[in-house]
Amino acid sequence: MRGVFGDSGFTFMEVLAIVLLVGVLALIAVPNYFGPATGAQNAMRFSNVSAINTALTVFQYRNNGFCPGQGGAPETFAQFLADTTYFPDGAPVDPTANPPSSAPFVTHYSTTTCRTY
Repeated sequence: MRGVFGDSGFTFMEVLAIVLLVGVLALIAVPNYFGPATGAQNAMRFSNVSAINTALTVFQYRNNGFCPGQGGAPETFAQFLADTTYFPDGAPVDPTANPPSSAPFVTHYSTTTCRTY
């Protein structure tokens, strides 16, 4: 039936084309929206690992070559992270934890190499 202004409504193909177009635009926009946050979190993780490894080198120098957790070391790795001598602002935190300031930085630590990764 024809309305006052001609045919009214949209055909199924027109609606399908618009939904497809909106979907493609969303696929392009969503990664660009969330990408910078992920990149910043990864940069913070790399910075934390670098800071911990630098502090481990100083710890090893001050403790006759022993790493935290080794036989002659005065503290464990967890105690090392909490030590304000090496981390005056507190232990590095994981930027992906929620909230970030509540969880200590979780990393893989090797007493063999005295490094985190």
